[in-house]
Amino acid sequence: MKKLQTLLLSCSVSVLAACAGPTYRVDAGAMFAVANGDIALQNAAGSLDLGSNQNSLDENMGLGDTEVSPYVRLQMDSDKHRVRVHGFGMDAEGSGTLAGTTPGTGNFGDIPAGTPVTTEMQFLAINANYGYELFRNQDFRVAGGLQLAYYSLDIAARSASGREEVQTDALVPYPFLEVEGFRGDFSAGANASIMGLDVGDGSGRYWDMEAYVRWERTIDRANLDVMVGYRYILLDAYGNASGRDFDADIDIQGVFISAGIRF
Repeated sequence: MKKLQTLLLSCSVSVLAACAGPTYRVDAGAMFAVANGDIALQNAAGSLDLGSNQNSLDENMGLGDTEVSPYVRLQMDSDKHRVRVHGFGMDAEGSGTLAGTTPGTGNFGDIPAGTPVTTEMQFLAINANYGYELFRNQDFRVAGGLQLAYYSLDIAARSASGREEVQTDALVPYPFLEVEGFRGDFSAGANASIMGLDVGDGSGRYWDMEAYVRWERTIDRANLDVMVGYRYILLDAYGNASGRDFDADIDIQGVFISAGIRF
């Protein structure tokens, strides 16, 4: 998690230094995330049909358990402008058996189909977005803007015959749309970003969506809040990482819970 903490600190310092005089909100808590989907990795000879050598993260690699990780969120509001930086990371371990029983039906790199493996997965997501308020009244607001997301995915499998790994990074620019409603001490919001392009190590579809409910109260002159939300990230990419072709159709999703202060 040191990589997550360093990147989040760098982003937060940049945001706070660039904006003077607005209202800030800082939230921290936990993300309960689970990974789903399939992944394929080319062998050293380059002879595999990746479409026929898919392995499920859950069924074949044993990486389908819910993982708890730190979640951090920083937000600045100034007039019609909002800047937000938030992120979380996953670090999972598991074991399973690769798909298929014959060569070319479930290989993961040079590890043959049907082989028992121990596995590791690390995932990091850091998003920075800017939204400009398009409409607002006493009940809700609508904003549009841009989002820049950094995703890092590292999946490794080890067997008696060796170790294979997919390590890929992507920096994805998105259009950004956000809606938010207000009722008393409660607010609820949702935002979404969808993009299809060639970025980093892979080309494909990238989705990033979030919904949340926040309860806010002023206690002893401190503006405190509690937030519960849901995050969904889709990485459907084909590309080359560390000299090997890969095909990943993976989603990371889960509930986050945080508490924060506004000042």
